[in-house]
Amino acid sequence: MNTIALHRQGGATRGYLAGGAMVALFLSFYVVAFIDRQVINMMVKPIQAQMGFSELQMSWLMGPSFGLFFALCGLLMGGLIDRFSRRWLTTGAIVVWGLATCLCGLAGTFPILLLGRMGVGVGESALTPAAHSLITEQFPRERLSTALATYSLGSVIGTGIATILGGQLVHLIAEGNPAVVPVIGTVQPWQMVFLAVGIPTVILAPLALLVKERIDRGRKSVETQGAGMSIAAFFAFCMKNPRLFFGLPIAFGMLNIITNSLLSWVPTFMQRTYGWNIANIGLAWGTEHIIAGAIGQIGGAMLVDRLYARGVADAHVRYQWMGVLIGVPATIIGLLSGNPWIFLGTMAIYSVLCYPFLGYAVAALQLHTPSHLRGRMSAWFYAVITVIGSLIGAPITAFITQSVFVDKAKIGLSMVTVMAIFAPLVVLMLMWVGSNLRATHASRGQ
Repeated sequence: MNTIALHRQGGATRGYLAGGAMVALFLSFYVVAFIDRQVINMMVKPIQAQMGFSELQMSWLMGPSFGLFFALCGLLMGGLIDRFSRRWLTTGAIVVWGLATCLCGLAGTFPILLLGRMGVGVGESALTPAAHSLITEQFPRERLSTALATYSLGSVIGTGIATILGGQLVHLIAEGNPAVVPVIGTVQPWQMVFLAVGIPTVILAPLALLVKERIDRGRKSVETQGAGMSIAAFFAFCMKNPRLFFGLPIAFGMLNIITNSLLSWVPTFMQRTYGWNIANIGLAWGTEHIIAGAIGQIGGAMLVDRLYARGVADAHVRYQWMGVLIGVPATIIGLLSGNPWIFLGTMAIYSVLCYPFLGYAVAALQLHTPSHLRGRMSAWFYAVITVIGSLIGAPITAFITQSVFVDKAKIGLSMVTVMAIFAPLVVLMLMWVGSNLRATHASRGQ
């Protein structure tokens, strides 16, 4: 099956919101998802103070507990999305991760908090495959990176809002006393933050039913035959071009190790190194992240689309490895500078060039994927980058701090070490994938 966008094909539809309005709604959901996902990063200090968790235990709550279940369930969700109603699956998924966030707010032990974080991963695993499937069928290939990047802007805005809002909430609530809530009982300040972001999530879930989706023949024929649900068939397709379908997710997964390390530990680094309170950290870093990340997300995707339209077959990866060569050394300088403003400035460079890769990275895969496998392909990409990033990023940083430097004040050096190890591997891997994209482009005579 060719990869011409399904927006050019006719067919029955259901729902109301399409095109830009649909992207805007999914962007809103993605913002909410990242708030629920990332707000824990702003609460390391109060959680450790009350619960007595170690650096490694906190790293498991921030990374693997979410990431592993997000990845494993994402592969299943990708198959379901290629077969069943994406509107209803999205609605159910939002309810699940909203309730799981609330569970984190009710947790009084490490296992329950771990379970809540797993539930957030399970619910959020369905959102992006559904969004990518719907967006890809409604936008032409020459505009696909920009459309997907607009949706992926939710990761930037959501992380920024989680940082700003979480910082303010943690700072304000931490000054208060535990509250007694009817039925629930005594709720600690950090638990209130989880409840404050989890409850609105559940309320917003039914909005997903407004989305218009096509009931196209390609998806239905695959559904009837059962091929779309075959994991073996999916990986057989991937093996036709393993360097692209395995190499590209692994390369961006290694970049996600660096990103996950920074997202998880920068708030704690700024508290320990500069003595800033969490409210000031949230406001400064969150604002920088939203502005710089948005510039990188949309500007980078538009540049990639323009380069690809002009015949640069490896534009989706060339832009990224060049960005890593600039962004990572700059961030290392910032971490070692001892000056919070220099650090925030260099983090802005990283946020522009290295953080917002989701839109154009996925587009590189979707351009070479038939319609009935697009949901699973998105799930596969997110599974790989999330497992690699979450399983290694936060935990290895905590391990280096706790077991190598044996000094919590050296968390910055731990992040520098992570970047020094993985950045060269990212560049080499992306160059290798790029040569494959150029060869594939030439063989098709495009």
